[in-house]
Amino acid sequence: MKHSLWIALFLCGVLLAACTKQNSPLLADAPASSAPGASAAPAASDAELTVLTQWDAETGYYYLARENGGDFVLHFVDFTTLQDAPVCSAGCAHTDEGCTARIAWEGCDVTVYTAREQLFVVWQGAPWENDGGQARILCCERDGSDRKELARFDASVSVAGPPAWDGRRLYCILADYTDGKAEKRLLILDPATGEQQEQTGLPLLDTAIVGACGRELVLRFGEGTQAGWGLWNVDDGSWKELVRSERPVSAACDGEALYLLENRTGSICRLPLAGGGETTLATDLNQGLQLAQAQLQAAAAEGFLVRGEEDGVFDNYLIDPQGHTVKQTLATAGELGDFPLEVFAETQDAYLVATGYSVGQVELPEDGGVVDETRYTFAMLPKEDFWADRPNYNQ
Repeated sequence: MKHSLWIALFLCGVLLAACTKQNSPLLADAPASSAPGASAAPAASDAELTVLTQWDAETGYYYLARENGGDFVLHFVDFTTLQDAPVCSAGCAHTDEGCTARIAWEGCDVTVYTAREQLFVVWQGAPWENDGGQARILCCERDGSDRKELARFDASVSVAGPPAWDGRRLYCILADYTDGKAEKRLLILDPATGEQQEQTGLPLLDTAIVGACGRELVLRFGEGTQAGWGLWNVDDGSWKELVRSERPVSAACDGEALYLLENRTGSICRLPLAGGGETTLATDLNQGLQLAQAQLQAAAAEGFLVRGEEDGVFDNYLIDPQGHTVKQTLATAGELGDFPLEVFAETQDAYLVATGYSVGQVELPEDGGVVDETRYTFAMLPKEDFWADRPNYNQ
């Protein structure tokens, strides 16, 4: 299954952080700005942008579980009851077109994203494979019904990373691999009318949406040995680079500021997205630790979450606002061993976490072999207990 949200942790040690205005890096060169011409831009809007995830902060969490044959089944986990069930009728076999939870396998990864009133399903495409699936986007109701295809792209195109949403339009980064070059452009899609517009001139290499601030997208990019972040205005197509630094480097944002973990010193720099007031927090992350790598996963009022690797083992490290670090002992337990606690979604006061997992194998179609499928045991954990490293689970 796939999962992404403000604080989603993957068993492999990688977190995808999608930061929004509602949720909560940076030794920068002098900011460089340019305003590449936009091929088309929508009329200005007052609505703020939000990076979409797979969760609904009010009621529950959506995810896709792969079944034998390669098809996916849309599941919903209710925050109140913790019931985890497909969004279709009881007893459904999920094998025919009538199943509202079934998402057909089409040769590439599929992700579901949640807007308040609807779901967006994105086939990411696989232009680097000879028989890879074609990228496309559809929308549907929360129960998987009333599906409408919004866009289908050429075989050379993939959808890079999560989209953003302003309540009316969807914003996605497309990567076009024509002639072997991953040209990036921003797709602006109106689901109500089907109107599509595009903006070009985005930074190259590893470009992805990692946050939003007002009418600007926070983009991550890579260039040679450096990684950087900047702001892209979706109304006029202008670009402002905020910071770039030598790899390895990691960042998180909260919709108001960008935070950068400086691996060598363990310090965390805060760069306000509106400009001015840069500050640096000294931490004791590196004291007594020999971390081969450290990634800043999330920034919150309670502190910072870092995923670190020491002697081949990954752990979560919690840094409080004063810079004091503790290793989190809470874990997601399973047959392949214990992993740092996996977090999938948040409400105002708690996180949806996995206390356990199991791994099975599912068969892909047309002699495609088998792939591992991970399933989780869910629980709610109050935020104060997460940051205090207390196993006060509500299961």
